[in-house]
Amino acid sequence: MSSKRAPQSSRVAFGCATAVLFLISGCASVSSVQSGTPIDDVVQKFGRPSITCSQPDGSRRMVWTQQPEGETAYALIVGTDNKVSAPRQILNDGQFAILGNGQKWTPEAIRCEFGPPANMTEDGIGHARQWVWGYRYMRGSDPLMMYIYMGKDGKQMTRFGAAPDPDRNEEVMGGRR
Repeated sequence: MSSKRAPQSSRVAFGCATAVLFLISGCASVSSVQSGTPIDDVVQKFGRPSITCSQPDGSRRMVWTQQPEGETAYALIVGTDNKVSAPRQILNDGQFAILGNGQKWTPEAIRCEFGPPANMTEDGIGHARQWVWGYRYMRGSDPLMMYIYMGKDGKQMTRFGAAPDPDRNEEVMGGRR
């Protein structure tokens, strides 16, 4: 092997090793955070949350999400001591059920609960036209969208419901994946 090839192959090997380490560390997510971890450590490791909301008791709710393309979002509660609770995966049927609790769901409340949506579109005709927020998630191995209808003015939820994700379901709209 010539002396020119040895350094080049060493650089390639180093580059491959670096890429593997990057991929392995990329598998870590907010879901692995331990309760009691200082919030500064969480932000240093995983970056800033997608949304932070102050809570009435002085704590903060922080959401890290993979939307618009991913199907998970994790919420942490940060106490007044700046330590976090155990993470909760919030894009699932159990969490979306909270939308049926009779509360007035404003855009701010929905963002605080689930993070920013994967998409926002208008749907309907004439007076029935309203804003629709879509959250991508999984039910078992089924890719779904939770659609939250926000009324004509976009200021309050009027209804919600799940349907197959048209971009990830072969049977719906050709499965554009």
